[in-house]
Amino acid sequence: MVNQAMSETELIRLEDRRYEAMLARDVAALRDIFADDAVYTHSNGVVDDKAAYLKAFSSGEFIYRTIERFEEKVRVLGDAAVVTGRIRLKVDFKSGPKLLESRFLSAWVRTAEGWRHLAWQSTPPPSHAPAAGARDQDAKTAKSSGNS
Repeated sequence: MVNQAMSETELIRLEDRRYEAMLARDVAALRDIFADDAVYTHSNGVVDDKAAYLKAFSSGEFIYRTIERFEEKVRVLGDAAVVTGRIRLKVDFKSGPKLLESRFLSAWVRTAEGWRHLAWQSTPPPSHAPAAGARDQDAKTAKSSGNS
């Protein structure tokens, strides 16, 4: 059995390495960090596999300028782990610079070669906090309209 605290510390270190590679535009490091079947879901809903993400990254479709992480929490279960939290990024796109703020889920899997980044999912926060009971009301509305 792997020491839980050691795995959590190692995963934070790996997340640090991944973000450093993103800021340094280090395609080789990201190629090594990502699992071969990695999936990257951007905050706008666009989904890339490993090859598509690395192609867009290396071609300059987006350039990370700053990355700040908050409220990170690591959960390890055997050979899988997720890291959740909030993130703020300054990114240069071909259309211009943007400040992105999201909640994220970063999934890792332990392979024979070590931990590999398997998936990223980021979601922009709501523009304002929902009113008390709003989620319950949304659920009732979705149920009554057949959406779920």
